[in-house]
Amino acid sequence: MGLTYRVPHPEELEHFTRPVWRGFGEPSPSPEMIEDEAMLWEPARSIGALEGDEWVGGTGTFTMDLTLPGGAKVAAAGVTMVGVAPTHRRRGILTELMTRQMDDIASGPEPVVILTASEAVIYGRYGYGLATQGVRLRLDPARAAFRADAPPPPAGRLRQVTIDEARAALPDAYEGLRSRRPGSVARSHAWWETHVFGDRPFRRDGGSALYVLVHEDASGAVDGWATYRAVFDWGDRLPGSTLRVEGFEAVDDAVQVALWRGLLDHDLYVEVDVFHAPLDDPLRWALRDPRRLRASEVTDWLWLRILDVPAALGPRWWGTAGAIVVEVVDTFRPASGGRFLIEADATGAGHVDPTDRPADVVLGAEELGAVALGGVAPSVLARVGRVRAERPGALATADALFRSEVAPHCTTMF
Repeated sequence: MGLTYRVPHPEELEHFTRPVWRGFGEPSPSPEMIEDEAMLWEPARSIGALEGDEWVGGTGTFTMDLTLPGGAKVAAAGVTMVGVAPTHRRRGILTELMTRQMDDIASGPEPVVILTASEAVIYGRYGYGLATQGVRLRLDPARAAFRADAPPPPAGRLRQVTIDEARAALPDAYEGLRSRRPGSVARSHAWWETHVFGDRPFRRDGGSALYVLVHEDASGAVDGWATYRAVFDWGDRLPGSTLRVEGFEAVDDAVQVALWRGLLDHDLYVEVDVFHAPLDDPLRWALRDPRRLRASEVTDWLWLRILDVPAALGPRWWGTAGAIVVEVVDTFRPASGGRFLIEADATGAGHVDPTDRPADVVLGAEELGAVALGGVAPSVLARVGRVRAERPGALATADALFRSEVAPHCTTMF
């Protein structure tokens, strides 16, 4: 029986997503899971494969935007719910879905596509590059003495708030602070409700109900917060519990350190465990004994695929004044490749334009996605054969242009 491809109807959500649920170990998702997906789903932006009347693969898209270095935002298509039934693997279904999806996105206003990957080996062949990473940080509060010169608490206060109070404050606060961190993405009302405020038991992974710790500035506005759960352990009637941090946002380093202090001031816990901190989190350098901060599990998060190079990169801040010609070899979607002149002034403002000038640096679409937010220097990729310099000094110029003042980071799962 042959395969057909089409956009699902809104009432087909459960059947359309069944191959994905099964792939992630959920043969029969609960009504609560389906309700959450229904809140998030944009059916008109989904496409799937059918054999007869049975869905055997699919993918969806969220309407989002992405923060670039310097704080500018660019419209982004957030790819989600990608899956192919195990009975239909190795038939080219995923490649066909990726092709149709990119064609559809490229015809609209979004010059970039982003996703969070279940497996890091899948998406490079479709031109997605590893754009942000994070690190797991764990610290025993009893060993968390701060240096005398560590940043003092900024003006304002820390406060634990209810879910309703968080619902009223956090979404607007997030929009106000995410321009600081490239890699941050737009969060819809449905995302906040399903991933944070709804606090469904199936999302707790053995932890307690959600706690929210906020930092308010001197005017009372929220400028940072941490969401966390208690994972209880009282063996031999001794406190052995973990405070597991799931969300951590701050407007600057002073607020970041203040929130760390607040988390570490909880009694009855032997560890504060931040699942996915930015690579440049300042805590280590504020501790008297930095070895006590255990860093592990450096993992990928946001993968970035550029469809329109000038529109995607033109608004970003550039790290130096200068110019370079970049040739993008896009083997999966040749129409998105070409040669582009990047010119920037001393303020970091610049422009990106197609050009016929000779290339200074040559790289693939995957590599462009990796360097676009400043997460890795082009010269590092050149050292493993993934970027090629066409003239002396080109890599140094590319490194300086593509750098970011802060490490790109994303904590939004979608």
